[in-house]
Amino acid sequence: MIIRARKKEGRRPGTNVTMYADVVFLTNAIIDYMLLYITGHICRQPLRKRRLLLASLVGAAYTVFLFFPPLSFAFTFLAKFLFSCFMLLLAFRWTRIWNHLRLLGVFYAVSFFIGGGLLGIHLMLKEKSEIVNGIVVTHTGSSGTDPTLWFIVIGFPLLWWCTRRGYYSLKANRQADMQHVRLEVDVFGHTISCQGFIDTGNRLYDPLSRTPVTVMEAQIWEGILPKELMQQLDGDMQVDELNIPEEESCWLERMRFIPYRTVSSQSSFLVAIRPDEVRIYTDDKAYRLTRMLIGLRTVRLTADGSYQAIVHPSAIEERHEMAS
Repeated sequence: MIIRARKKEGRRPGTNVTMYADVVFLTNAIIDYMLLYITGHICRQPLRKRRLLLASLVGAAYTVFLFFPPLSFAFTFLAKFLFSCFMLLLAFRWTRIWNHLRLLGVFYAVSFFIGGGLLGIHLMLKEKSEIVNGIVVTHTGSSGTDPTLWFIVIGFPLLWWCTRRGYYSLKANRQADMQHVRLEVDVFGHTISCQGFIDTGNRLYDPLSRTPVTVMEAQIWEGILPKELMQQLDGDMQVDELNIPEEESCWLERMRFIPYRTVSSQSSFLVAIRPDEVRIYTDDKAYRLTRMLIGLRTVRLTADGSYQAIVHPSAIEERHEMAS
């Protein structure tokens, strides 16, 4: 909980402190709501505004104990811990013990992160520091308006936003890492290896055999495909324009033409190769497919070159998993 206090003007610092109950209550209610909101997001809990509001108001009411010295026991570690558990129960209901402990851990982690960030920024903005008898002493001006309230009002939402952005950025990067795979394609004794990306939106199939299609950059096949075929891929090749020497005619048996259309182009045919075998390697699993078409694109699939193939999502189904 964050407490708001203001020194009474004209008196020595530390002698008399006037507490503004409305400011204390409102500030803590807003902060508790934001902490519960991001905790629910991280733990993927249903976010019901009424329950979050009720829990934050109960959390803000906790500061009322400040005005009653006989209730000082409420600020012991055990009392704070139990009150936090009660707030989480109000906000997200009870499911099972491990889920509640996870919520509690995330709630405290977010609170400590933001609270520590506010403390660090506040110390950095101190006006003057010096070392006295080996102790760092920081001096601040005693006149003027106390900046604590404005510091919390501005600093807390900023750190809260940074926390959310950082979490979703890490989550997106982790998801991207899970979607990047290593791809190996065997055809006529050759093995083509590259980085692939599992695109869940890729629903490209051969309309006749319903074989899934993985799209690869044609440049990877340089030196393996016939030169005449590679040259014709650079143009807008039609089905009846394919011209391959007789000694390379074995490739004709492996070729398919898939109706294909991208957002930036009109309908055309995608030249696809039927390989002998395709293997997909993730961080902890491997998949083997004998029924997969490899579509060839002459353009780069990504600007940064992080992958050279768009892998069909059916390639990592459990039925294709290789025994370890």
